[in-house]
Amino acid sequence: MLKEVVFHIYPTDCDMLGHLNHATMLNFLERARWALLGDQVDLTSWNRADAFPVVRHVDIAYIAQSLPGEDLAIRSGLLAVKNTSYIVKQDVRKVGSGTLVAEARIVFVAVNQQGQKVPVPAAWTDAHAYWPNDGEDEQVST
Repeated sequence: MLKEVVFHIYPTDCDMLGHLNHATMLNFLERARWALLGDQVDLTSWNRADAFPVVRHVDIAYIAQSLPGEDLAIRSGLLAVKNTSYIVKQDVRKVGSGTLVAEARIVFVAVNQQGQKVPVPAAWTDAHAYWPNDGEDEQVST
């Protein structure tokens, strides 16, 4: 089952026109991905890990505006896992109406302490739910 995290939009999260700022959306998406890890990550030893996920590419489609006072639910799940990379899909919906606000796909690469690509650790993918196959996206495992 996909994990869902809810964020409240405050006026300080918005741009001059009163809409949710795109940088704030990126922050919400990142915080939702950290929530995926929950208690599985020991942040005190994070910098000594054998492998790190680093963002390689972000693709976001903004579909509807979001305003102060609204709550947004972000769902996250694995879309694809390859040898040294994986893709997380996220969607953002308004709580209550379910209106789709944004969709994102984030490509991560696993690297070691020296910054070289390494195989994606199985523990990373085992700890995350796959995005449900809705016929639009593919789940790839190599």
